[in-house]
Amino acid sequence: MSSEIAWQELTGAMRGRVLRPGNADYELRRRVWNGAIDRRPLAIAQCADADDVRVAVGFAAGAGIPMTVRGGGHNVAGLAVREEALMLDLGAMNHVEVNAQERIVRAGGGALWQDVDAATQPHGLATTGGFVSTTGVGGYTLGGGVGWLMRRCGLAIDNLIEAEVVLADGRRVIANAQQHADLFWALRGGAGGFGVVTRFDYRLHAVGEVHAGVVFHPVSAAVELLRAFRAFTPTAPDELTAMLVFTTAPPLPFLPAAVHGQRVIALAWCWSGEPERGAREVAPLAGIGQPLGRHDGVMPYAAWQQTFNPSAPAGDHYYWTTSQFDTFDDALLDALVPLAVTPPDPLCEVHVHHLGGRPARVAVDATAFAHRGAAFFVNVIGHTGAVQRYAAVRDWTRGLRTAFAPHACDGVQPNFAGEAADLGAHAHDAHTRARLAALRARYDPDGLLAPLRG
Repeated sequence: MSSEIAWQELTGAMRGRVLRPGNADYELRRRVWNGAIDRRPLAIAQCADADDVRVAVGFAAGAGIPMTVRGGGHNVAGLAVREEALMLDLGAMNHVEVNAQERIVRAGGGALWQDVDAATQPHGLATTGGFVSTTGVGGYTLGGGVGWLMRRCGLAIDNLIEAEVVLADGRRVIANAQQHADLFWALRGGAGGFGVVTRFDYRLHAVGEVHAGVVFHPVSAAVELLRAFRAFTPTAPDELTAMLVFTTAPPLPFLPAAVHGQRVIALAWCWSGEPERGAREVAPLAGIGQPLGRHDGVMPYAAWQQTFNPSAPAGDHYYWTTSQFDTFDDALLDALVPLAVTPPDPLCEVHVHHLGGRPARVAVDATAFAHRGAAFFVNVIGHTGAVQRYAAVRDWTRGLRTAFAPHACDGVQPNFAGEAADLGAHAHDAHTRARLAALRARYDPDGLLAPLRG
């Protein structure tokens, strides 16, 4: 197929480069954050701007080539790259512009959340971004967007004001509440496949310094902490987002050397209200038990936002699953704890989250994100730096999802689906799925972006 395509026509029409197999930069850009993904697209169109995107989309449509879109390349299922497809690489489109007076930030489709934070924080402003700031704004937003500010400020999609989109037929359109409102609905949680978003405009909030921190406990305290977490979080103030993490103790100076490398459970939190209230508000959780060590205090939001970046290095092998729960009863704890404390690789983690707050007060049909009603969600982060352990890590991750199944709600959050097939089968309820399918048929009738769905 590739030998019959006139790639030189695309090269001549774009400002950016077109990378083909054999080019050293092709090998670099075909690789995404998850090292377990090893796919070779026909070519990579490195788009310099929205006009390049329009040219590349038109070329692919004319040649009948399916497309994928790489923003940050952080999706764990590797949605940015497919065999026998043209990758649209938006990495150069990472410009961020802040209107501090109107409290709006405009981010290019290739921007990362750390780019957004760097631009907004000098103004004492922020919007909800990923728990890991090396995540791209694009796929994160299209899948919903949970993060440290979500309970006070809403999901990323709740702060999306407008998007510029290049459709499969080459048209550039603006999608917002007044223009292409059906497309705007689908972009907010529909998990992509409607066009190429070249620009995102978000609402900003007054967030400068936060009170944040982490407290490590021995795994013997896991059940006590989980019970306290389920009791405290349903009535927690919106300004507080917390999580419990089953992890391996890192060699941090505030932890005893004897526990380095041992399995532990950690409470992490971010209070985005008045910083001086933070310690008092989190005390019912942070003050439990006899911790191994803690580190907390008032700090810039952008600094806290980068805290977990080192735990998610690019190139390691990852496999994730996610489950959602209305309640967190003792039967679920019995299923969770024994597996969470015995992973096949010390890099594996289990993250226990609460939702509620502002996201739960948005009407369920206002956006395509179908999971606002869940009180809790658990992400199982299968992670290894050793290729030979990947199969065992994947099996452990799947085993936790199986153990959770009798207790879980239907569906998965799109951004944590470890396999593309989950997006089609489990990311949305039947009504939302049918509505999204109808819109895809309208905006991408030839299925050029269908590979995004697996």
